[in-house]
This record gives sequence, C-alpha cells and structure tokens, in this order.
Amino acid sequence: MKVRRSGIHHTGAFCVSLALVLGVQSAAAQDYPNKPIRFIAPTSAGTTSDIVARVLAAEMGKILGQSTIVEDKPGAAQIIGLEYIAKQPADGYTIGLVGVDGVALLPLISKNLRFDPLVDLVPVAGVGEVRYALAGSTTRPWKTFQDMVAFARANPGKLNYGSSAPQVRFPMLVLMQDLNLDMVHVPFAGGGPYLTAIAANTIDLGVVGEGVGNSLMPRVRFYAITGKTRSAANPDVPTFTELGFPRVYGPAYSLTVRAGTPQAIMDKLTAAAEKALAMPETRAAVAKLQLDINYEKPEAAAKTLADRAKFYGEFGKKVNLSE
Repeated sequence: MKVRRSGIHHTGAFCVSLALVLGVQSAAAQDYPNKPIRFIAPTSAGTTSDIVARVLAAEMGKILGQSTIVEDKPGAAQIIGLEYIAKQPADGYTIGLVGVDGVALLPLISKNLRFDPLVDLVPVAGVGEVRYALAGSTTRPWKTFQDMVAFARANPGKLNYGSSAPQVRFPMLVLMQDLNLDMVHVPFAGGGPYLTAIAANTIDLGVVGEGVGNSLMPRVRFYAITGKTRSAANPDVPTFTELGFPRVYGPAYSLTVRAGTPQAIMDKLTAAAEKALAMPETRAAVAKLQLDINYEKPEAAAKTLADRAKFYGEFGKKVNLSE
C-alpha cells in the first residue's frame, strides 16, 4: 500500500507540475509579444533572406503591435544562423527567415552539426520561392536548352559548369543524371566570382537566381527556369517542368522558430505572417527580388521541407558531392 500511495503521490505531483508549466506557457502566450522580436537572416546583408526578413519584420511588427529587430548571422551554408535560432529559448522572440533547400541539404553536406535542422527547427509559415535559371554566356554556340543538351552529348567531358554553394550545384547534378550528361564541375568560393565567370564566358553554364541573372543580361542567356508556370519577367524561357524535369527546384524560403515554441504563440506568428504576405506593400517589395509569394501554413511548409530533405538525401547517395 505504501508503494501504491507513493506512486499516487508522485503522479499527483507530476500532474500539478505539468499544470503549472502549461499555465505559465498559456499566460506567456496570452501576453505575447511583450518585448521586441528578433528576425534572424542566416545570410549576409543584401541577400534574399536579409531583404525578405526586413520586409516581413516591419509588417509583422505592425500586426503584432511590437517592435522588431533584424540581425544577419551569415556563414557556413546557413549553419551559424540556424544553430543560433535552434539554441534560443522556444518563446517566439527569435524567428529565422531561412532557405528551405539549404536546411534540407545540411544533413547531407555537414556531418558534424551540433543540432538537427530537421528536428530542432519548425516552420511558422512558408513564404515563397525565388526562381533559378540555367544560364550561360550569349557567346556560346547554343541558343536553346535542347541545343545545349545536344552539344553536351556530342562533346562529353568538354563542357563545364560552376557553383558557389551546394544548393546552387544540386539542380545541375539532377539535370546531368536525368539527361546522362558528362560535365566538369568548377567550384567557386563566392557568388561574385561565380557570376562574373558566367557573364565573362569563363565557364560554360551555371544556375543563378532569376533577379541576379536579369542584371547580367544581355551578356547571359537563360535556357530554362524553375517554377510551376513561366516567369512574367522572362516569358520566353521554358520551365524545367515543361521540359520534363520537375525535380529541379527553385530555392524556397520559410519563417522558422525553435521546436517547442508554444502552439498559441505559433498561431499568432502564423496569422501575422499570412496577413503580412498578403499586403500590397510586401508583394511590391519582394517582387523586386523575383520572389513568388507562396504562403504555406505550418503543416504544408513542414511537408515541403520534409519532401525536399528526403529527395536530396536519396539523390545525394547517387552522386558524389565532393567532386
């Protein structure tokens, strides 16, 4: 009987403690937000993550009635910024504007992470996608995607392509495998030299963001572009999907917080994000980046991340990313 009473006593104490914790969380959620909210961009100033974070921070701050602060924490393929978000309190006061594909690729390209990006971080809302374009110098002999493929097949190992990050290289790896093409990879340490090399015809091909690629015209030509429909800015360029390559994705972005953030706070952030993304001011600001707003609720955004992580993981086993 003593043992049984002890068990009842401990169970009762646990229930009381749980109730107290839930009560504190509920009170915190009702009071949220009562201090400035920090938006973290795990990239450098002037990048898509940084600019979109600033736009959404301003609008969501108005909706939530609280001031916001944007901080850039670049480096190591988003790892520095993502780890920072993952180590902050799960209270909704630290939000990341992150590249979904970069998060999905981390377990594949980084073996010594001190956090699990697919477990320790959860999306508040899907934001949208930037289009990737397969580009090359206009001085090259081919003018269409089909012409480029025919040239590459007739000249195995003679064409090269560049990349400045794993998520930039991955679309080329997918294309090369699907088309059975043999090309030489030329890695670049940064985006600036990489883009210069494409425009100067130092390398034959490369994947670039549509907005950046547009700024390089007429020195470069687009052969194909990501997206479910053709781009309004480049309507004559076919999509990878219509060419038969739906697995070539453009980089997606989401608002992300640490796992364990109370649901009531998550709900407030999701509602604020949805309203902010629907605002004409927001759409006008991100249109300059050629970012297609595609709001997703947390469940849908989580599925997008999970699906891409699964695809990258399975595909990554078939190719050697270290080459």
